[in-house]
Amino acid sequence: MSRQHRSGLRLPVVDFLDTSVFVEILDVPHMNDHRAGVLAEMDDRLRKKIRFVLPTATVVETGNHVFQIKDGTARRTCAGIFLNMLRKTAAGEAPWVLHERTWDGAFLASLCDGGTTGMDLAEHAVRQQLGTGDLSIVAERDLYAARAQAEVRIWTLEATMGTWAELP
Repeated sequence: MSRQHRSGLRLPVVDFLDTSVFVEILDVPHMNDHRAGVLAEMDDRLRKKIRFVLPTATVVETGNHVFQIKDGTARRTCAGIFLNMLRKTAAGEAPWVLHERTWDGAFLASLCDGGTTGMDLAEHAVRQQLGTGDLSIVAERDLYAARAQAEVRIWTLEATMGTWAELP
């Protein structure tokens, strides 16, 4: 359910795609146990006009998972699907968009501070909470939310990441 702007109008909803969701969409072997449910949920969210953003860390982490597939034939197939999805994203033909921002000093400072999680990067490491990739998704979501008039969330299947999926 979307939140309301102070004017009383419902804010649009934007979901940042976490790696745990994107590997299901791409059907990455051994990381695709919930694929049917994720695809059904994606269709439902698209019907509800929820917009999707593909964060930088999701692309990098997913690529790492694809490249680590042990079976060479499966790795080639999955890498081809991944490549095609990235090309569609670049061409604006995917059901998500990129958050086109630069990694500048302010973004890096937000990453170090842990975004809106209330813990900095070192504290996340000590408590074994979010890794740098997940923290960058949180920081990227926070940056996007600061500029957008929208309810901005992270769509994740991971319990720990789910703790910070919605802005406080």
